Amino acid sequence: MSDAISPTPAPGTGQPALRPQLSLAIPADAEQIANATDAVLACLAGLKVEEEKCMAIGLAVQEALANAVVHGCQNDVSKTVQCELSCDDQGRVLIVVADPGPGFDFSASREPVVQDVYNDHGRGVFLIRQLMDEVSFERGGSVIQMWKY
Repeated sequence: MSDAISPTPAPGTGQPALRPQLSLAIPADAEQIANATDAVLACLAGLKVEEEKCMAIGLAVQEALANAVVHGCQNDVSKTVQCELSCDDQGRVLIVVADPGPGFDFSASREPVVQDVYNDHGRGVFLIRQLMDEVSFERGGSVIQMWKY
């Protein structure tokens, strides 16, 4: 990715033994989310990642891209969302999604409460944290790094 975003090193190692597999730059258009998610899933299939793991990663990527498009870019199609997929020798997968927005207070994201159940938003970060094994934010929340082991 541009802007020198360096991924978190592979867990349990001192060095990032990551192999880049996919790099996408999409306009901040909600209609592009499905195509980008499909590209990630196709890449994972090519890496022979198990189906259950693919499904979790796919949904987390969809949520992260939606957050980047809607919140980071305010649906401004002149802005670009970046998505990268890397893996290490143990089969662990790292997805990084970045947007040019100001970020958000990710420490304040919370578990949804009963009254939120019927809202059409507000559960993305919670869901990502449930689906992925490790989630971190950089650049004030405008970059999300998601690991699946």
